[in-house]
This record gives sequence, structure tokens and C-alpha cells, in this order.
Amino acid sequence: MVEIDHDDLRYSGEVGEQVRITVLAQGVMAIGTFTLNGTTQPLPSSGVISFALESQSNDQPMVLQLNLDFVAPASYRVAVRVVTNESNEVCVHTWSGPPLLIKTFSFFVN
Repeated sequence: MVEIDHDDLRYSGEVGEQVRITVLAQGVMAIGTFTLNGTTQPLPSSGVISFALESQSNDQPMVLQLNLDFVAPASYRVAVRVVTNESNEVCVHTWSGPPLLIKTFSFFVN
């Protein structure tokens, strides 16, 4: 998978390619959910979200939305793996809060 745009959270990969995203709360217990293609779940206790890239209708991207909340000032470190055009094949984002953070990732399938 390759990163298309770091700030816009856009990536591209092949059908069946595995995506692994690690969400690490720093200074607070992780509180949040993720929505993948319309299905919402709590963040796993492991902090790891993984899925295989799948083709979508009308060449739309797969969409992952993270909803990250806070009970006190803190941050979340989110690492996307395996990104071949990033050093160590990891693309890292760090966001601070509060308030609630909503981040939307797009994964285009070649």
C-alpha cells in the first residue's frame, strides 16, 4: 500500500492487501469507536484494527472513520502499516485533545 496524501489520510493498495492500524492512547485510556464501510465497533482492547482491502462499487474507496474521545488532555498516536513509500513502512499520525477527534481514512483499491 502507498500513501497518497498524509494530511488527507488517503492511501492506495491492491485487492486483498492487509491494512493494519494501531491506535495508541497516550496519557489517557483509549475511548472510541471505528466505523469501517458503515459498520461501527468499539476500538479493540489491543488497539489494532486490521482488514483486507476490497473493491467498492463505482471505484469508491474503503472508508475507515476513527472517533477518538478524551476524559482529560492527552493524545492518540495512530500508525498505519504497511505503507511502502514511508520509512520503516509505517505512516504515523499524532493528534491531541480534547475535544473529540473524528478522523476519516480513505483506502483506494487498484
